[in-house]
Amino acid sequence: MRVISLAMGHRELDGDSFREWLSRARDEISRSRVRLNEENLYPVADADTGSNMEATIRAAADAVDQENSEQLHQIADAAADGALHGAQGNSGVLLSQIFRGFADGLRENLPKAFALAHERALKAVAEPKDGTILSVARAARDAANSFQTWSGDVRRDAEIALAAWKAARASTIDSATNPPSESSRGTIDAGAHGIELIYRSLVAVLDSDQRDVEDIPVITTNQSGAKVVKVQSDGAYEVMYDLTNIDNDAIENLRVKLAQIGQSLLIVGEAKFWKVHVHTDFVEEAVALARNIGVPENIRITALDTKNCKKERSLITVANGEGFATLMEASGVDVIRAFDSRRVATHEWQALAGESPEVILIPHDPHGYESAHEAAAQLRKLGKFVGVINSRSPLQAIAAISAHSEGLSVECELEVAEMNEAASRTRSVTIAFAPREMVKDGIKIEEGDVIGLMNQKVISLGKDVTSVAEEAIRKLCDGTTELVTLVTGSNIKDGVVEDLTQRINRSYPAIEVTTYSGGQAWYPLLIGIE
Repeated sequence: MRVISLAMGHRELDGDSFREWLSRARDEISRSRVRLNEENLYPVADADTGSNMEATIRAAADAVDQENSEQLHQIADAAADGALHGAQGNSGVLLSQIFRGFADGLRENLPKAFALAHERALKAVAEPKDGTILSVARAARDAANSFQTWSGDVRRDAEIALAAWKAARASTIDSATNPPSESSRGTIDAGAHGIELIYRSLVAVLDSDQRDVEDIPVITTNQSGAKVVKVQSDGAYEVMYDLTNIDNDAIENLRVKLAQIGQSLLIVGEAKFWKVHVHTDFVEEAVALARNIGVPENIRITALDTKNCKKERSLITVANGEGFATLMEASGVDVIRAFDSRRVATHEWQALAGESPEVILIPHDPHGYESAHEAAAQLRKLGKFVGVINSRSPLQAIAAISAHSEGLSVECELEVAEMNEAASRTRSVTIAFAPREMVKDGIKIEEGDVIGLMNQKVISLGKDVTSVAEEAIRKLCDGTTELVTLVTGSNIKDGVVEDLTQRINRSYPAIEVTTYSGGQAWYPLLIGIE
């Protein structure tokens, strides 16, 4: 027999209260983002757990906003799917599994939801550690299950959630004294704290008497003179990508191979959609393994091991191909590898800035230019001098880098001005294939046409790369032009560069032509004119 409590302010978890929970949890994580980032010491002290959990739970909330159903299980499914697709970082992937467990378990009851939340998260981790998200999820599961039934009376959801959260809170506090690594001793685990906040939000929605619970106090158990343990990175880069329509056997094979070249490996999802996360020194191999079985999408690569390396002045840029990366790194510049033309996030610029008091950001496309300015605003709040170069193409970035002075012989502000001047002298043309029929700048373009773009405007159009590139060069070269640079992409056809170089030499014998392989995807040729 189900006994209904008449306690004031107690609610059951239904579609409406689930929506409220997700909204409140999103706001709590957002409010606590900075603190969670500061608590982020395991598995890598890269100060992004709060940011990653916030991005993931926002993706879940956005998916729920798009779900029109009033049925609890459908709303919970939307949250789980949104979290999985939007998951960022180790903590975000595990959070997506917490929501997946809730969605599956709520088809039965709330204790089952807490149980499957732990089970799904645990299954995702190859080497589980205490003092983490897993410990908090386990504590909540145990408390919810033990509280579920007393003498045949089924407890209300508000009471079950309260018991689960109290156990989660205790487990979070315990993570400071029983940490997953010695380097994180004395600080509560960021991921564990994030789950505590989310479970606390559920209690606040279901029990109006619990809406104003105070935050966990900042815990500092390290004593003066205690041994300092250096944080060790388990890979220079965090690599994430999505895979679709891959069977379980292929995924298990991928899991085995990624485990051989990396740590912190997580692969979650199902045949129609997989989220892959790994820390590794072998970025290209990690992505190549995915290409062997499918087409990786939303590739996200973040440097992890530069945080503790202090430079007086850091130059940071983006490479969208292996050739670009090699060239830029040879110039002493820190490189964000954004292959497959993926967009660069704000925190990637911030991560490479490390402890440098002077930072110069060198974007490679319009989206990178925007995220660089966002990163610069955050870095300036830390007291750093930050300059953003006015470059919106890889060739403008290279021109700016070529004006860089070795050492600190030039004041940073003056160096930024000189690099901006070099970038402004370079006009950059992108040669691309039209992905579909379209009308751009009043010009009708057929699918498969070759387009010459400058500043995102069509300046040449045709059926083959050589002719379209030649037309663009002819329109831009004048009596002041001294150099034309041709950078080949990964899909350039043999002979194109040789043919184009001969045509340029015949038409403009005084202009120097240089060529090299950039390796960029999507764009067979990039042209720089100086």
